[in-house]
Amino acid sequence: MTAADMAYWQSAAEDAAMQEEHGFIWDAMLETVDIDLAGRRVLDAGCNRGGFLRLLCARAGIAAGWGYDPAPGAIADARRLAGDLPLTFDATETVPSHWGGFDASFSHEVLYLIHDLGAHAAAIHRALVPGGAYYAVMGVHAGSPGMADWHAENVERLHLPPLYTLDEVIAAFIGAGFEVAASRLRMGFVPVSPHAPSFPSSLEYYYEHKVMLRLARPR
Repeated sequence: MTAADMAYWQSAAEDAAMQEEHGFIWDAMLETVDIDLAGRRVLDAGCNRGGFLRLLCARAGIAAGWGYDPAPGAIADARRLAGDLPLTFDATETVPSHWGGFDASFSHEVLYLIHDLGAHAAAIHRALVPGGAYYAVMGVHAGSPGMADWHAENVERLHLPPLYTLDEVIAAFIGAGFEVAASRLRMGFVPVSPHAPSFPSSLEYYYEHKVMLRLARPR
């Protein structure tokens, strides 16, 4: 198992469980976006096993999807699970240089893992069509209660960069030429997790601190 596998993809069983846990968040993401995804070309940055792209095929009618992730094991599963869907995957840490022409891009809790936000922003900007948008969901940031402690406990194990503020993230994307807007997720019911130390604090996290950034490439 590579270092990327160690950091981002602990095991197929754990990863499948994580995908199930993220289902309600993906629903909220689809409720929040302000674009009709039918017939669109979509990029998933940090796609893991490709679950979100498969959901977009089933529910949003995208024309085709591309996803990349630094964990080869996750990408192998993504390719297997895609079946005959119009999905393409690559095991890499950034957007492959020959990919482009995307109408929309997505990521969920990926930005806090990235050491060079400016380079990531520039790569996404290049890959989008003029007028395209990158919808990045982020709850792991310095403004979320308890995240500083979580970050300190996991910084070495996950090879994390410093814990970003939302202002730092936004500045990186403005510097790459994006127009930035933000929204809270249109969240429905939040499942009760036996692992959460406090369910009220979980509600606060999902409703108040987990945000969707709309990072638009100007026309």
